[in-house]
Amino acid sequence: MIDPCQPTESELLDRIAHAHHRVLVTGESGSGKTTLIRRLMSGLSVRGCSSYCLNCDPGLPAFGVPGTLALARLDGHDWSVLASAPLCTLDAGRFRMPLVMAANRLLSLAPQAQKSTLFLDSPGLVRGVGGAELLQALAATGHIDLCLVLAREGHAPPLPDELESLPARVITMTSPPQARSPTRTQRALQRSRLWTEHLGKGEIVTLSPGQLTLVGTPPPLDNPGAWQGRQVALIHRSQLQALAEVLEASPSLIKVKAACRPGDVDQLLVRDAVYRDNRLHTAPKRVPASEPAAASASGAAPEPGAFTSISGEPQVKVRVGSALATLVNGVTGDALLQLRMLHESRSLLFDIGDTGRMPLRAAHQVSDVFISHAHADHIGGFLWLVRCRIGHYPPCRLFGPPGLHKHVSGMVNGILWDRVEDRAPQFIVHEWYEDHLKRWQVVAGKARAVPLEAVAIQNGVVHREVGFDVRATRLDHRTPVLAYAYEPRCQLRVRGDQLDALGVAPGPWLQQLKHAYLLRQFEQVISLGEGRSASVDELSRTLLLEEPGEKMVYATDFRDSPDNVRKLSELARGAHTLFCEASFLCSDRDQAERTQHLTTEACARIANLAEVRQLVPFHFSHRYEKQREQVYEELQQFTDRLRRA
Repeated sequence: MIDPCQPTESELLDRIAHAHHRVLVTGESGSGKTTLIRRLMSGLSVRGCSSYCLNCDPGLPAFGVPGTLALARLDGHDWSVLASAPLCTLDAGRFRMPLVMAANRLLSLAPQAQKSTLFLDSPGLVRGVGGAELLQALAATGHIDLCLVLAREGHAPPLPDELESLPARVITMTSPPQARSPTRTQRALQRSRLWTEHLGKGEIVTLSPGQLTLVGTPPPLDNPGAWQGRQVALIHRSQLQALAEVLEASPSLIKVKAACRPGDVDQLLVRDAVYRDNRLHTAPKRVPASEPAAASASGAAPEPGAFTSISGEPQVKVRVGSALATLVNGVTGDALLQLRMLHESRSLLFDIGDTGRMPLRAAHQVSDVFISHAHADHIGGFLWLVRCRIGHYPPCRLFGPPGLHKHVSGMVNGILWDRVEDRAPQFIVHEWYEDHLKRWQVVAGKARAVPLEAVAIQNGVVHREVGFDVRATRLDHRTPVLAYAYEPRCQLRVRGDQLDALGVAPGPWLQQLKHAYLLRQFEQVISLGEGRSASVDELSRTLLLEEPGEKMVYATDFRDSPDNVRKLSELARGAHTLFCEASFLCSDRDQAERTQHLTTEACARIANLAEVRQLVPFHFSHRYEKQREQVYEELQQFTDRLRRA
């Protein structure tokens, strides 16, 4: 929840001193994050409050050693490091999972006194998938309740969708004019100086590889050049003994210069930080010799639906009301749209293609999957969902065109379930037949799907619950294909100023309030913590603002026919966001007709007819993998509603 008001530093100090927050400070490199934290910690000290800071930037830390995270307090003008955790990388984006794990270890060591405030000084990574994931992961790991975002004057705060989704108060602040981002050369010189100062004269230590466990991303020991200068952590029973620099390595020995004489060592952590040519920097990635040949092995460009790697494909994220919609595989990968309900542990999926980018926890939070049709690039990730839901989970609902239950049963029955016992994954499959849904229960380990009572539907609504409807319409792709509309009944916003006036902090009770309000349970009593409570009627009048819901529509794999265009434009009428395939350029119209896909012109025409607020095109043919700018330029000729990836 982003606070529209920017408090003064004094007001901010009063707020932090009163509530003793866990504060995440984020912004691009050089925006003044560390300077702000120092001033706030000094101000808290004057008010008699203790505070600590966790540095989460291994590339150029405010304190501690490059390649590590560190926890410190401020003693006067100097930082006093209390604990550190090695990463042996300077790249917060590439190794964001180890970074979050290291932060979690240090957080467990932070003093837990009631009158202590903890600041998390985040890396300057504020763009792309890495920045989005790292922001949310640090917020969750740190259990933050306040996020301070620094942005240059006149610039919007970075990652606005992710900031909105945080279960914390978000305050945007203007970077001071004197704040400057150091150049790459300045950063390299500064981190190199810090590293050489840390090593000092050092201790030469010889280790036997046979007695060590090598963890991280170690190069082969028969490649001594790759080891030369590597930053490593010497570890014994999960405890850091010393940081070191590799002088020599072979299958028979590893010789290092350590900052201090270590005790026993049973583990060596090594990633990509390396000190060479008097610079501490990132070692270049080793490219397998076979990769260039594989890349040019075939001149044929696969069409939509063909399998290709999406490892470098940027995801597309769009905030739609109180949900975050993500094209997990970008605009050229398999179809998979995750609609994550903000402030809830719940997601809806629209199609389920390649799931390689989906975290395990996401499978546990999926309640419904809306499948357009059963081509491999739209349903191929279903086995991931099956495997991840082994355990005591409620049945997952699946929706799709006629024949879906046979496809689902076939995939489930292709697996041996002799050891699943009472933890079998369960699914309720719904097939769409104009005015009713046929239903089956599919349980892993049971050979046959069990028919359930059919359900009548009206106006295409396949799923209805308190907060939203999901509506479907049938399109033609030489096979029945369903397009879907997610239609929230309303959008509830919380008045942050009234939260402060009531003297209560945001928390899970806000979601309980919204849910009870939508159910019109106005007499229900909501607990606010600290022995306080109030009725839904009283709280909603004070805190909630009701606005119209924002519709999202998902449509892919259908031909440009008058009937398809009419049905989809009616379904998408007035939508906030339309996710629609734009598979081919107009010059490849013949290929679009042959494969029953849309051109850019047809995609834009539908968006214009439906008068949607924004169009997110996707499912580009892989022949345009290096020409996507041309696809966007052509779309822009036909519509001004385009939202680029």
